[in-house]
Amino acid sequence: SVVARSNTILKQLVLQAKREYEAEAIHHIQIYFADSHGGWRWTDSRHKHPMSSIVLNPGYKEMLLSDTKDFLNSKKWYADRGIPFRRGYLLHGVPGSGKSSLIHAIAGELMLDIYALSLSAAWINDATLTTLMGRVPARCIVLLEDLDATFTRSTGRRSKKDKKRRRTGTSGINGGANTTDALSEVNTLSLSGLLNALDGVAAAEGRLLFATTNHLDHLDPALSRPGRMDVWIDFKNASKWQAEALFRNFFPTSSPSLPRATSSTSPQRQPQSKTPRQHTHSPAPLSPSVLSKLAQEFAQKVPDEEFSVAALQGYLLRNKSRPEEAVKGVEAWVEEERRNKEK
Repeated sequence: SVVARSNTILKQLVLQAKREYEAEAIHHIQIYFADSHGGWRWTDSRHKHPMSSIVLNPGYKEMLLSDTKDFLNSKKWYADRGIPFRRGYLLHGVPGSGKSSLIHAIAGELMLDIYALSLSAAWINDATLTTLMGRVPARCIVLLEDLDATFTRSTGRRSKKDKKRRRTGTSGINGGANTTDALSEVNTLSLSGLLNALDGVAAAEGRLLFATTNHLDHLDPALSRPGRMDVWIDFKNASKWQAEALFRNFFPTSSPSLPRATSSTSPQRQPQSKTPRQHTHSPAPLSPSVLSKLAQEFAQKVPDEEFSVAALQGYLLRNKSRPEEAVKGVEAWVEEERRNKEK
């Protein structure tokens, strides 16, 4: 409060705080998680991931980014044709292949917040999910992680009771009824409840829906059909092209206008590096020719589509300040990983 004839100073203070908040928010995306009361709670504010830091085979990032931008600018086109203004993307494939990172980067590129929901949460049921999907804002990304998790568990626990239920005409999870007995260990969400939340009368419009799964074959066809999941992207283990690109992103290159670093433990950030620093230790910048040579050697020694992007990134993190050693030791690392898989 102000003991005066004018409250201008308070208005200026609030407006200045608002301007500073918005200036800071430009570099962050807001993460919201669903709660058991059918609401969305702010959880975190994270720095945007540049699209250049996402290493996918050529064409995938460009296609997905172009499609999302086109959708967000097509509201009138959808309205003129009486088509619900929704778009769904199904990202499926091996774990650690970059599905979540890509969604994070797209959110930053489009300046959208992320509303994340795990369908395997113990409190999820049809009514709560419908309420949640109806409360998301018009322009946002709704992320349904591990889309197959709930229904896979119910299928895996089928027993004589399940078979008897089928013979007596009671629908199971694929039949659309609420199978409390079959899902008592997890939740009471039914397939029909999920479908209704995605494109029912009360479902929100104008949002981008991203769903991830590691087991495409476990999804019911009704869940993955066009109209609910319009764009499918298959994520595989890292190709040689991805291995080379990941190596290039990981290590900085020198620039003629900048002095070469004299210490490999310098805490100063190198402007040329495209990969966010997780530690203060950074390698001395490499010349473009040396980096290209090392990246190609690294890719040649990495088997094609055998290891995930996350696995390769974990290996490079162990050698974050030693690019030459990363190349020399990758063959031994490959053999070690193969032995671990056999065990």
